[in-house]
Amino acid sequence: MDTKNKNDLKNYRPMKFVDEMERNKHILLLYDDQKYADWIIGRYFHNGFAKGESCIFYAADRPEIIEKQLSAGGIDVSLFKQKNLLRIYEIAKSDDNNKRDMLHTLNQMREESKKRMKPPFRFVGGTITDIETKEGMKFSILLEETGHQHFDEFNYSQICYYDISKIESTRKEEWISSLLKNHHYVIYAAEPNKAVAFETMLLEKDDDRKEDDNNDNNVYE
Repeated sequence: MDTKNKNDLKNYRPMKFVDEMERNKHILLLYDDQKYADWIIGRYFHNGFAKGESCIFYAADRPEIIEKQLSAGGIDVSLFKQKNLLRIYEIAKSDDNNKRDMLHTLNQMREESKKRMKPPFRFVGGTITDIETKEGMKFSILLEETGHQHFDEFNYSQICYYDISKIESTRKEEWISSLLKNHHYVIYAAEPNKAVAFETMLLEKDDDRKEDDNNDNNVYE
């Protein structure tokens, strides 16, 4: 990584948020520029390596593409693979068979991907490749809901990432709203003046305040 890129990354606002995130959290990463997603994932994995955690990347693309992206995020891929702290795990494309028992599918994939690696674990997941159609995005939401409902049962952290420019367009706001409800944190990795990161619990508190305000407005004397 060149010096300019390192300086840009150091000053990138979501980085402090990534550094301070609690363990065992379900994280949503939204982006429309791959460079910024690479920065976030790279920092997330770096923090894991520093703590002796095993980092696993679920790859829908060819492993060499993922390795290039991780390198762009500042990861010494060869070094951490050699130390058995990094694994790029190729996943099969989603199909109708996987929709029958999503929890079983998630558990099976998780157990298979972490074989011969030591806990604790950090995952980065791009398990759904079809987010450009309504059916594909609907399946993605169901998978996220299932994973989030059972997240506390497992001792790991995970980033789920989505290129928002590819999400099925007619219901994009609805899809993103559903994704926010099924993660603990959200990071929008965009150009520096637009990038944000926060706990999704803050959105729930805001919704509660709005509901209280509406109730107050409906009181007549």
